[in-house]
Amino acid sequence: MAEVIGRCGPFRLGEHPPGYLALCWAIIGQQLSMIAAGRITARFTELVERRGGPDPAAVLRVPERELRACGLSGAKAAAVRRLAGFWIEERLDSSRLAALPDEELLRLLTVVKGVGPWTVKMFLIFSLRRPDVLPVEDLGLRAGFREIYGTPNGDMPSPEVIEARAEAWRPYRTVGTWYCWRHLEWMKEQKNGGT
Repeated sequence: MAEVIGRCGPFRLGEHPPGYLALCWAIIGQQLSMIAAGRITARFTELVERRGGPDPAAVLRVPERELRACGLSGAKAAAVRRLAGFWIEERLDSSRLAALPDEELLRLLTVVKGVGPWTVKMFLIFSLRRPDVLPVEDLGLRAGFREIYGTPNGDMPSPEVIEARAEAWRPYRTVGTWYCWRHLEWMKEQKNGGT
């Protein structure tokens, strides 16, 4: 990991303001490339803002067919709408979420169908900027870990293997995760001639 840190430079984490919309962005990003997720997120955000958003009430004013038209799958369109109803019903807000410990936030939000641990962990990392989050469900983390540490037969490491190795990263497992992601980006850059 020290070699990766030296090669990739200082830790820099993008920031999404915490709130309902950031959770929607995480839902949209599930199992998509960053480029595809970025395009759909931009269309979704613009659509919601035209309805008076960004807030849960605005999302509920958007018919599901319009959410689908901007690129959301049926499951993701349903998930952002379910999350909107839950957000309103539970009277959630950014400051309340920011005050909750990681595990409590995971328990609270994953009761919403379509909001799994990965989604909440992306919110914890990018919106709440929590320093010790390890999203073992993330394929980018797993692939970067495999490239940095190696695995038998080149297999994808299991969550248990990552958790055991990442104990050394505590209390900054978010940083270790970021370097796994960044290492994959660096490898792609090298394959493309260092550009």
